[in-house]
Amino acid sequence: MAINDAGATPLDRLRSRLDLRCSECGYEDDDGRWTAATSGSRVTYQHVCPSCAAVRQRTFRLDT
Repeated sequence: MAINDAGATPLDRLRSRLDLRCSECGYEDDDGRWTAATSGSRVTYQHVCPSCAAVRQRTFRLDT
């Protein structure tokens, strides 16, 4: 499946590649999103499962 990245920011494109299936209970959060926070040198994405409340984080280091 092709992802249409037209008009998306680099952070949005990265977010679109993160899985919304909970690794704890298997729930597929089709309406969910990963939230993002950045420190300038790192971007941390977080998703809270609406079914079991498991919190998943993914952190990416930005190279300069």
